[in-house]
This record gives sequence, C-alpha cells and structure tokens, in this order.
Amino acid sequence: MNVIKNLSLIILSIFLTLFFLEFFLRLIGHAPFKHLDTNSPHPSIYIQDNITGWSNKEGSFNVKIDEENIVQYNILKDGSRYSGFNSDSDIQKDKIILIGGSFTMGQAINDNETFAFKMQSKLEDYEVKNYGSGGFGTYQSYLKLKQLYSKFENIDYVLYFFVDHHEVRNIVDPSWLEHLSELSGKPVKLPFPRLDSSNKLIEYPPLEYMVLPLSSISVIISKIQKKIMRLKLFTKNEKKMITKKILLKISDLTKLNKSNFIMVNLLSNDSDNNFYKEFAKKNEINYLNCRIELNDKNTVKNEGHPNNLANEKYSYCIMENIFNN
Repeated sequence: MNVIKNLSLIILSIFLTLFFLEFFLRLIGHAPFKHLDTNSPHPSIYIQDNITGWSNKEGSFNVKIDEENIVQYNILKDGSRYSGFNSDSDIQKDKIILIGGSFTMGQAINDNETFAFKMQSKLEDYEVKNYGSGGFGTYQSYLKLKQLYSKFENIDYVLYFFVDHHEVRNIVDPSWLEHLSELSGKPVKLPFPRLDSSNKLIEYPPLEYMVLPLSSISVIISKIQKKIMRLKLFTKNEKKMITKKILLKISDLTKLNKSNFIMVNLLSNDSDNNFYKEFAKKNEINYLNCRIELNDKNTVKNEGHPNNLANEKYSYCIMENIFNN
C-alpha cells in the first residue's frame, strides 16, 4: 500500500508541477505552436520541391491582400512568374534569369507591377525569367539556378537580389523554419548548408520541421519541440560566412556556364551593404546597390512589400546600371 501511495504522490506532484509551469509560461506571454494558416483565404501558390523545399506552382491566382486589394499572380509551367514575354514566338532569345525571394517575385503586386515585367518591356532582345519565390534565401536561389542550368543553355545574365533576411534563411534558423510551418499550416522542409571544420560548405537535403503531438495545446511540449529543432540545426554565428560561401558557389556556376552574374542589393543597412560590396569586389563579383528607403509611399498598404512605385525604382536602377537603358 505504501508503494502505491508514494507512487501516486509522485505522479500527482509531477502533474501539479507541469500544470503550474504551463500556467506560468502562458501568464508571462508564451504560447503553444500554432498553425496560423489553417483557414487562410489565400490560395496556395507553392508546391513541394525535393531540392529547394518548395517552388512556385503553375496557375493563375487571385490573392487577397485586404478588403480593397486583390492582385493576380500568373505562374508559368516552369515555375517562373509571367514577365510579359511572348512565349509563343519561335525565336529563341538569350535569357536574363532573376533569382531571389518575395521582393524578386513581386509579392502582393500584379504581374505588370514587378520590376521583372518592367525590365522585359525595355529589353526586346532578351527573355526575362523571374524565378523569385517567396521565402527563398541565397541558398535556395543557388539550388534553383542549378536546376535552371540543366534546362537552359542560353543564359546570358543571372541577377541575384539580396535582402538582409536572406542570411537567416541561409542557415535555416529554427525560428524561421517554425514560422514557415505555422504559416503553411503543416511542417515545412528546408535544405540547409553548414561549414565543416575546414570551413568547407556542406550541403544537406531538406529537413522537415518536427511537430510533436500536443505541441499546439501545450507550451511545455512546444518548448521541447523548439529545443530539439535547435539541436538538429545547431550552428555558430556563421550566417555571413555561409552566405559568402554560397555567393562564391553562384559565381563559380555562372562562370562555368559563361553567364554574367550580378548581385543586386535591395534591402540592407549601411554596414551590410559595405560588407558585401567589399566582398564582391575582392572576389570579382559584379555588385549593384539598388536599395531604397521603404516607407508608406512605396510599400503595399497593410502588407509591407515593395509596391509598384518601389519596383519602378528598382527597374530604373537595374536598367540604368546594367543594361544602359
């Protein structure tokens, strides 16, 4: 009887400890893991990709930004966003490949408002292909470019558009992977690179964010879930070193395929702009700073991404400095 009584007391003590710990964590503002997008009105414009984690899905999508604003995305069969090129033409033109994240894709604006579309309207001798994809960083952009070189031979220019948050995406910070999983309503997979003991870049296949049972109910279980993912994705403060290594990979790949590579900065602070400008100069990478100050006038209302006006400025910077147009 004493054994049963003692065991019962131990179980009760553990239960009460966990209960009060859960209560305390919630009291100070912690919340369990949530699938934020379970009932989202937005159509899914992405499909799973075993190399890059996801890619743009073919189709025409009406995306609701707010009660007053609905925009249209037209994604072509190859995953690029429509940029105004007449694909019915039999003439094969040299390609300008654009890679990057949501700024490149043109999130929350119509096709004809993207800087890719504006570039195409002025570059009749080229086909501008916009392979920007929301959430992509430098590493996923590099993986996408490798896929494209297996499809196309006539790539004249490769423009990679840098945004400062790409550094975090490149190392797949656990909080970033968690955020994506919450938004998508299901565990997201992301490829990730790491540095070995000799600072060589090691590439790993997509890792899925692990969701433990009851993590959407219990803060404690949610915390355990986060801790496990931090251990799986452990890295030192290497985001700049890793980003530089990936940029060198892109540079080597474009040289091998006789393409012109330009790194274009769209969003960073002065320190990061100078850092990558010097890095590019040292490694003979063409670098262009097209950064503008984002404010209410040049961002999408209630959304925050660059609007038509901002994309006009990006297009002007690119055309003036790269294509002299």
